[in-house]
Amino acid sequence: MYKFICLFVFIPFTGLAQHYKLSGSLNGNQKPVSYATVQVQNVADTSKKQNTFSNNDGIFIFENLPAGDYRLKVTIVGFKIYNQQIKLHIDLQLPEITLAQNPNELNEVVVMAKRPTITRKIDRIDFNVENTILSSSSAWEIVKRAPGVQSGGDQLAVRGSRSIIVTINDKKVTLSGDELKAFLESTAGNDIKSVEVITNPPASYEASGNAVINIKMKANHTPGYKGSIGAGYTQGIYAKGNMNTSQYYKTGKLAIFGSYNIGRGIYYNEIKEVTNYAGQQQTWMDILRRKNYRDAEHTYRLNFDYAIDSLNTISAGTDGYIAKNNHALYSVPTTIYQSGAFQSAFDTQNTRRTPNTNVNINLGYDHRFSVTEKLSLAADYTNYQNTIGQDVRTSYQVVDPHNSRFVTDTRQHIRLFSAQADYSKDSKVISVQVGAKFSRVQADNFLDFRRDTNSGLVIDPALSNTFLYRESVSAGYISVNKDWGTWSFKAGLRGEYTDINSSSISPVQINRQGYFNLFPTVFLQHKVSPDNQLGLSYGKRITRPPYNFLNPSRSYFSPNSYLMGDANLKPALTDQYSLLYTYKSRYNAELYFINEQHPTIQLPFQDNATNTLIQNVTNIPGSRYYGIDLSTNLQSADWWSLDINPGAAILISSFPLSGGGFIRRNVFSINGTADNQLTLNKKAGFTANVSFNFNTAGLQGPATVSGMSSLNIGAKKKLFSDLGEVSLSVNDIYRGQKMKVTSDYADQHNYFTYYGDTQNFRISFKYNLGNAGLKGKEQKQKTDEQKRL
Repeated sequence: MYKFICLFVFIPFTGLAQHYKLSGSLNGNQKPVSYATVQVQNVADTSKKQNTFSNNDGIFIFENLPAGDYRLKVTIVGFKIYNQQIKLHIDLQLPEITLAQNPNELNEVVVMAKRPTITRKIDRIDFNVENTILSSSSAWEIVKRAPGVQSGGDQLAVRGSRSIIVTINDKKVTLSGDELKAFLESTAGNDIKSVEVITNPPASYEASGNAVINIKMKANHTPGYKGSIGAGYTQGIYAKGNMNTSQYYKTGKLAIFGSYNIGRGIYYNEIKEVTNYAGQQQTWMDILRRKNYRDAEHTYRLNFDYAIDSLNTISAGTDGYIAKNNHALYSVPTTIYQSGAFQSAFDTQNTRRTPNTNVNINLGYDHRFSVTEKLSLAADYTNYQNTIGQDVRTSYQVVDPHNSRFVTDTRQHIRLFSAQADYSKDSKVISVQVGAKFSRVQADNFLDFRRDTNSGLVIDPALSNTFLYRESVSAGYISVNKDWGTWSFKAGLRGEYTDINSSSISPVQINRQGYFNLFPTVFLQHKVSPDNQLGLSYGKRITRPPYNFLNPSRSYFSPNSYLMGDANLKPALTDQYSLLYTYKSRYNAELYFINEQHPTIQLPFQDNATNTLIQNVTNIPGSRYYGIDLSTNLQSADWWSLDINPGAAILISSFPLSGGGFIRRNVFSINGTADNQLTLNKKAGFTANVSFNFNTAGLQGPATVSGMSSLNIGAKKKLFSDLGEVSLSVNDIYRGQKMKVTSDYADQHNYFTYYGDTQNFRISFKYNLGNAGLKGKEQKQKTDEQKRL
């Protein structure tokens, strides 16, 4: 506020001083040139000169320059020195300056600064996939292959925890579960620069989630046109395909980006459940085969950025996901054995309609007070509508043959709004970030449950429900960082107040909560010697339950299987400590400890009285993780690069029994990835990739999770003078991505296996339009609290 008061007080006197502003931007090799030294020298008095540096966007600014003639000089390693004469008598914004490469210096820099595919930083791992064979696959496949990420049952985990947030350019995507997977599968990898696995997010990030998986989209700052068209075909158990296009155009002040993808196909997964009811000496076995028909899935983005002047930029955009024709068929044959001998069987057919739409609208404004000082304002609105209609018919055989039927209609409408302001200033003494944010969630859920009777379909009020959920979060943060000598320090504090108000008709539940939490973060890094570096970090996080987990309605899949949420779920609080050692900027070792209180899990629970298997959403007392992560990049030859990321962890979980007492589970888990990037023929643009990943064990509360592994190969060939490319990949070659979850304690004796059609091959083609040398436009960031949909 003081800055603005001073601005208005002194405006009337600025004309007397005759001082002006000079700004411009630097471009080289078709991308912004950052941290170049820019100097202006007065021609009449050469002793009067000022220096500054270009920022990440290549922008430089000089303020309060007296009128006169100046010599502008730009220097940076890898480019020739640039000189220009300037006459300054008004505020002047120079046309974009293109720096010429210095071949001798540039060749040396390329050799010395060759970056590995994986870069390890104090709080994150950066997995660069730009121009690799992985870029021809979907965002889902890329994220699954990122170091430290485990996938199983179509869910993602980091360091054994599923309390994670998926973001695009640091903003949460608006979907979760099956919708999140579908969205990422329909997002083309060609638009992705890298994936960041952020194990300890700093204070500027929302406090939700134990870890963040951030998808960084390609950025562009160069005027011109660039476009592409592409198509892909994937064959697993069933076929699926997609077509996509992206278009980018930038003039001097206006940048427009748009992308569109349409996909269709059959997505299959299979769950085999075995439940032993010891009291009845019965074993129930069923196989749930789920065929999801995605007849026309549309994913789109449209973004506008307009530079009012060198200091002010406004942006607007929309993106969304439309799948109005999605439907599915679930087949569930069940066989019952008594003391090992066949007793009876029944078969359930579940016909489903699953249309849903998701629309996001965002507005933004950036103001630069100077190269080192910036204010950003943003507002976002999301409208998400999801409908699930199912017709469940069951045919009972052998014992008491008869048929039964019920029909459910579930409608979910979620509206999210958020507004935030972020201010940052860098100085020679210290760098500061402060910000504030407000978000509001309105979620309406309606369930109609009808049973088939002699009188037709009749509504069952006990199983029908209306669930209304309201949540608002008010947050503020401050973050400071300081570098001195061989030390780097960063610390932050974030405060969030959460207000919740929800109501359910059947069962009758009213939940009102209000709580405030503080979330400190600390990072300390020390360069012990040119080859050795140590890092220490601590962070506190919160994981609020997904909105659908808070709905206490029963969601039936068959007469003897349903999912049940809990409106009174608690948020989980997590403390995370880590110690990082880096040798020669290539070899990394990180020790970590994670203590998670009241995590939310989805746990299989067998009701022995009714022979029903319930997917019960509940809090457990806590989980702890002790582990080590290792990583390195080996450049064995000019044509062969190998990234290796092994790790090991001890996972401990405690769980209360309904009859009293606790169960304590612990497993020792080993995980790792090995990713080979091969350049088979550089001149012909022929590259290949071979990767292997594995994880030996896991926990879901008292349930144990089996190990999984995957072997994948791929190849990519440039065509038509590098304007086109064709890619082929084969994934999960030996079907190692099957998982088994076992609950064997007290009176719980069940397990299920899951397979998600991960064994497949994919062929894709892409053709570039316009100036293919331009990098893709940066995607507008999404809102910061939407993962819980």
